Amino acid sequence: MSLWRKSALGPGRVVRCESCGKKISAHWVGIFAAIPAFLGGLALMHSESFALGIPAVVAGVLVMGMLHTFLVPLMKSDA
Repeated sequence: MSLWRKSALGPGRVVRCESCGKKISAHWVGIFAAIPAFLGGLALMHSESFALGIPAVVAGVLVMGMLHTFLVPLMKSDA
């Protein structure tokens, strides 16, 4: 599975494994990978400068993608 495809997975999204054909999804702990993106959005809302807030959002989304791609395990799905 490509890193791009794994980063788009979530607990509610089920896909077929390219190797074995079984249904898989990301583990539910992947929800916590969204915390950096949330914090980036919070920084944007509380920032007095749009030019400082947008990089915070971009950085938060990038960190979220990295966490989700490299730390969140895949699991067999029954759906």
